[in-house]
Amino acid sequence: MTVAGFGITTIGISVIAVVDLHASTMHVALIAVAGKLPALLLSLHAGVLADRYRKRPIIITCDVLCALTLSSIPLAQSVGQVTLGQLYAVAFLVSAFEGNAKLGATNSLADLAGNNLGGLLVTVLGAARAIALDALSYLVCAVCLLTIRHREPEPAPRPASSSQWTEIREGLDYTLQTPVVRSIVLSNATTSFALAASSALWSLYLLRELSWSPTALGIVMGTGGVGGLLGALLWRRGERRWGAGPVMLTALAVNPLAQIPLVLVGPGTAGQAVIGACLLIQTGAAVAHGGLQRSVRQELCPAHLQGRAQATGAWLASGLRPVAAFLAGVLGTLVGLRSALGVITFLLCAPLVILWRSPVRGPHSSTVPAFDAEPAPAGSGSSSSTP
Repeated sequence: MTVAGFGITTIGISVIAVVDLHASTMHVALIAVAGKLPALLLSLHAGVLADRYRKRPIIITCDVLCALTLSSIPLAQSVGQVTLGQLYAVAFLVSAFEGNAKLGATNSLADLAGNNLGGLLVTVLGAARAIALDALSYLVCAVCLLTIRHREPEPAPRPASSSQWTEIREGLDYTLQTPVVRSIVLSNATTSFALAASSALWSLYLLRELSWSPTALGIVMGTGGVGGLLGALLWRRGERRWGAGPVMLTALAVNPLAQIPLVLVGPGTAGQAVIGACLLIQTGAAVAHGGLQRSVRQELCPAHLQGRAQATGAWLASGLRPVAAFLAGVLGTLVGLRSALGVITFLLCAPLVILWRSPVRGPHSSTVPAFDAEPAPAGSGSSSSTP
């Protein structure tokens, strides 16, 4: 619930910045930078927390802090005016709390569904009210977690001499020294960089350059949620039939192709329909790729490294997002939004090239565990993995 809710806030903040505050291209990009910076600063430490401590108390605390932070936006709008400085702060803090609540894991479907649900709720309720609803969702999630009676077991004890940086390095070593995992994570990081650059300009481009209304934005974003659901339902079936490698490669090939119409169509209903259809396809492919690459990595990872391996993947995928958003803002300011999005579309071809030149292209088995034939690096411990 809270992962999807973060997408609602992302759209809501963008609409407030563009429509209410008339923010410039650079200001909108800097809001995106603020929302993506915590992944660079905190992901690796979140992975250590996941392996060292019980997860439930951390998640509950972060959910409550998210609710308090988000409530400042509807409160500010009711008594005065929301400012760009406040939007920067809220984007940063909620992303930081959300990232620690997820503890280094990724949830492609919830992330994408949240962005698309956010568009619909902003349309129906208005941006500030949608964000207020998001704040409430964090409190509901915290209450639900408090009612769970099952006591989470204590994590395995760590050596007394083990420091956070030592444990972080173990996660990095495993990720970068396992060829299949390394290629998947590097491809994922490149995809994340390009999509972060695109998302920094997406709402501004549609609302300002193509003269979309917030209602049109919400409806079209909603089609992406449908695509995400289809991708989640179909990726396992595709993997069983064609193998993990071919499905991931196909999904990455679809990504730039589905983005091309964004930079070609003009204003009007026909353009909205085309972009909505392509967003449905792109989101479905992204969810299929995200679910499959995460499953492969989890199957390969030793149990005692699960938290840190997931956090390392998240850090490598997310760490460059603030840079991507900033560069997108600079590029959009210098050459215009349409040209900047054209460059970003071309960049989306890079992840396909990386994965194509990797060991992932070789296996054609019908199940993910076929990748497990590749041993983990020496010293990584047991090869067992979580379900």
